[in-house]
Amino acid sequence: MLLLAFNSLFSEISKPENILLGIEVLGLVAFAASGAIAALKKDLDPIGCLVVGTVAGIGGGTARDIILDIPVFWMHDKFLYSLNICLLTSLVFYLFGKRLALRENIVNWFDAVGLSLFAVQGYIIGMEAAGNVEIAMFTGVLTGCGGGFLRDICLTRQPFIFRGEFYASAALVGLFIQWLANMPILSGVAIFAIRACTIKWHWRFK
Repeated sequence: MLLLAFNSLFSEISKPENILLGIEVLGLVAFAASGAIAALKKDLDPIGCLVVGTVAGIGGGTARDIILDIPVFWMHDKFLYSLNICLLTSLVFYLFGKRLALRENIVNWFDAVGLSLFAVQGYIIGMEAAGNVEIAMFTGVLTGCGGGFLRDICLTRQPFIFRGEFYASAALVGLFIQWLANMPILSGVAIFAIRACTIKWHWRFK
């Protein structure tokens, strides 16, 4: 009976719609955390922290859905769970993340997780909506980079995408793997690995 229960659970989790949901939730948490911690580093008040964290979490997907002319995802969620995940994550990190904010590159690491998840999600949604690889590549990069870009603009920081680092290019490498192999996990791992090397060893174009 226990084996049957695990098989049933695995089958449910393995469904494409549930995989996308898992990617979305993890990506929202990662980007909202990056926004909240970046706001803490700038000494913003609780409202500012909630705003920046939420913008970082939903910004890229919002821009993607507007461009694809499909319903904006967080406005049509059941119980507005995407919006509430971002708000709750931002609040938790504001209350308990002050020591974490002191760590070097902590925003970059959360951002790397969000980028690797949302770039793959954006590609999959772009392919479903448009059926075109070039458009899917664009929506993947936009979804992955958009939230972090808006976060940095809100905080008057130079966005990662304009720093000469492997950032949007890391997303493109991973999405190229997704196009060739149709393996979302491998694609996401490749994006995160490139960003990790960039953070650790300062890989740059210049």
